[in-house]
Amino acid sequence: MSFKNIPGQFKTKKILKDTIKKNRISHAYLFTGNKGLGKSEMAREFAQAIFCNRNIADGCGECISCKKFEHDNHPDFHVIDVKEDHSSILIDQIRELQKEISYKPYESDYKIYIIDNAVRMTEQAQNSLLKTLEEPPEYAIIILTNEDKNDLISTIVSRCQEVKLYNQPEEVIKKYLRDEKNFNKEEAALYATLARGKYKKAVNLALKEDFIDKRDEIIKFIANIDKKDNFEIFELSEKLTNINESDFPLFELLLSLFRDILVLKQDENDEIINFDYKELIAEAVNNFNIKEIFDLTNQINQYKRYYYGNIKKELLFPSLFLKIRSKKKE
Repeated sequence: MSFKNIPGQFKTKKILKDTIKKNRISHAYLFTGNKGLGKSEMAREFAQAIFCNRNIADGCGECISCKKFEHDNHPDFHVIDVKEDHSSILIDQIRELQKEISYKPYESDYKIYIIDNAVRMTEQAQNSLLKTLEEPPEYAIIILTNEDKNDLISTIVSRCQEVKLYNQPEEVIKKYLRDEKNFNKEEAALYATLARGKYKKAVNLALKEDFIDKRDEIIKFIANIDKKDNFEIFELSEKLTNINESDFPLFELLLSLFRDILVLKQDENDEIINFDYKELIAEAVNNFNIKEIFDLTNQINQYKRYYYGNIKKELLFPSLFLKIRSKKKE
């Protein structure tokens, strides 16, 4: 493993490498950034680089320390995650961390702990962790990852050095997909565009079974929604409820469609996301005015929040599609 395995993020990588080179490693870090940017992967690369015996501010992949790390058996590296059959990181897990962290490292100068998606810690777990962050052992490094630092209690954030990851240019993602994942030029362009700067999202979309077919069905359905009767809307809605449960980016796809319509309507130079459906989307440009597009975008975002709340999911998509149909001009 190496920082090279993560596409782009050159500014962030330089900061982390300089930290190691200058021996200014902090006791606590918070890696932040949008989902799909590789926060967990960057945290792991940072940990491996710290452990690496060759002192090159990166993982060499060849020394004993790197080999142990890559085989998940480095005795001084630990990942704290949600246990099976639980939905949160519990206070007992943090207490176990505190007990284990009190012992000195076995092989390295450091003991490193990663807590992924730190927002999943219960409030009690966060408050318990705070005690360790306030007075950590000199050899301890605790790395939290989370999309937004504001999801965590402020006292935890204040004791961590924030490391930000950023959305990357499409060309960076395209090159990564071609060179590292062996996608052809057309596939790389499609997934890089849909991912909007998030390399992990691009890879996940590419690996998602039947993504292309499902995307095609949804785009064509929305483009011709004024011709769909209520039965067809309810029929597709039932299917989409099941699709969305499999982590299909349905709401993001709907938002991208109306974003593309707006771009074409305003004759902006910005490239559309669903470029392979440009002609079909162009046909819908005159069916919505700008206010309606913004209204529908807001409603899609609202329905997304509803979907992940305590709302009957089987009623959401029919309601949303009926609203879209009512907005589309005859």
